[in-house]
Amino acid sequence: MITITTTPVKTLLSKSKIPGLDYVINPYVGCPHKCVYCYAEYMRKFTGHSEEWGDFLDVKECPVPLRPAQLFRTKVMLSSVTDPYNPYEKQYELTRKLLKQLIVCQAHVYILTKSALVLRDMDLLQQMPSCEVAFSIASTDESFRQLAEPGASSLEERKNALKILHQNGIHTALMAAPLFPGISDWENIITETQSYVERYSFDSLNMRPAYQRKVMNFVAQHYPQVLPLYSEIFLQENPQYWDKLSQDIAAYCRRNNIRFDVHFGSARSRN
Repeated sequence: MITITTTPVKTLLSKSKIPGLDYVINPYVGCPHKCVYCYAEYMRKFTGHSEEWGDFLDVKECPVPLRPAQLFRTKVMLSSVTDPYNPYEKQYELTRKLLKQLIVCQAHVYILTKSALVLRDMDLLQQMPSCEVAFSIASTDESFRQLAEPGASSLEERKNALKILHQNGIHTALMAAPLFPGISDWENIITETQSYVERYSFDSLNMRPAYQRKVMNFVAQHYPQVLPLYSEIFLQENPQYWDKLSQDIAAYCRRNNIRFDVHFGSARSRN
């Protein structure tokens, strides 16, 4: 059972710390997808909630509309520490209301989600001067998705949504992340989606101390065969795995003329 509360805020807009973006909007606090690896779990300590991350959702209420003069042709992302299309967006429509305002602002909008609910707003996305929708996919194995991302859309739903967006003229991207060593097949992710994805990003599994134990327990329970590899990479902190993987991805993408960027390894790559 998830706890839903409304939270008054003075603004929904945050200056972006992500390179290439001006602002970030997170319409909600929390996320019911309950991804085992969620990097945003650290946000819980700022909420006052006793519930576990994934068991509560704060719906932001802001009486102040976005200012077109401030956001005119800026680059705005939805969202960095929540999914703007969590299942409760069907009821509250915060993201849809924001998109209507961003059309007026003529902002360049970047959406990151795990939910096929984004298709509901196709009519608004097509009115944007520039819009990109990215789905994050860590594996093309649906059994992994059910274990690691139980509240998110299925992999077929995500891939179908990307295909429909692409067919309707919306720029599409896929974030292959987080890559689980020995589990995620990044080459298969590309192979299954390349016909309707314009750009790929790759990111590593980031073992923050706050949830390293949870992720390691997950791997030990469901994928014990890769535990020695995880011990080498994360406990012994050997960087060679990520460096080689970064080089392999870059070589494959350049060889196949694929737009990409890699966000790990000592020499980060892009094309």
